[in-house]
Amino acid sequence: MILITNATGFVGRAVVRQLAAEGNEMCCLLRPSRREQRLPKGICFSSVSASMDDLPALRTTMQGVTTILHLIGEDDPGQEPKLDHYAQHTANLIEAAQEGGVRRLVFLSRLGADRASAYPIFRATGEAEAVVRESKMDYTILQSSVAYGPEDAFISVLAMLIKTVPFILLVPDAGMTCFQPLWIGDLVSCLVTTLGRGDLIGQTIPLGGSEHFTLEQLVMQVLAALGVRRRLIRMTMPMSRAVVGTFDALFPRIPAPSRWLDVLAVGSATELGVIPRNFGFEPTRFTQGLEYLRHKHPWRRDLIRFILRYYR
Repeated sequence: MILITNATGFVGRAVVRQLAAEGNEMCCLLRPSRREQRLPKGICFSSVSASMDDLPALRTTMQGVTTILHLIGEDDPGQEPKLDHYAQHTANLIEAAQEGGVRRLVFLSRLGADRASAYPIFRATGEAEAVVRESKMDYTILQSSVAYGPEDAFISVLAMLIKTVPFILLVPDAGMTCFQPLWIGDLVSCLVTTLGRGDLIGQTIPLGGSEHFTLEQLVMQVLAALGVRRRLIRMTMPMSRAVVGTFDALFPRIPAPSRWLDVLAVGSATELGVIPRNFGFEPTRFTQGLEYLRHKHPWRRDLIRFILRYYR
């Protein structure tokens, strides 16, 4: 049986749907929450509720588990990540797994993860990676570039802003920093395939889409998919952080948190041939993946609900 952490997240929901379609037995590890959790609909699967800080509860969840798919869900627009917990939660999960006799672990990380990074989101993920590498698990680490698709936290939120604010679009000046957006379906294919690939044990594999873009090029592609025009107004990174800080103080929640400015500063790209070489298929082109943006959608309503914390 496959145990999936953060199954209610953007990536987790897509993984559960794919594993169910292939007839895999799985169990979703849900963290106790006061909010309604967004589980995939129309799919039968088992679930268990346990805090990542509760070792006895985690030990109980390992009954019958043979493989763990550990997803970190900081990329969901409705959730704020607890970066200081990444490494400890991963360590707790591994300790419970080893005590339960579970050997296989697939960990979804992010490109740029580095425990020595100056940026908190990359440092926290890098520390979690180090915990995985230092364990005695049969691990594989997949470092993903920015993943996109319906309900993601980057392209969909960008679309909300574009459709809500007329005429102009404020864009942080990321210079020539590269991005390699990865379609959610391709990311899920890599994750699911890795679960059964013994030859990938002990490896760290970077994942990215089929093209490299600067931030401005990426934004222009999104504008074209939405069928709108906006005048791009570039802001320096310090000015962008000041604007984000101001909005953060004024509203319950904002769609462009400061951690995304860290991602924009560092970038999210790797070699173009990694997925074909390791998984045998060509990633979806960005323009094809953005097809979902061409459908009618209440973007303005979603943005208002998001800011007021009604967006789940």
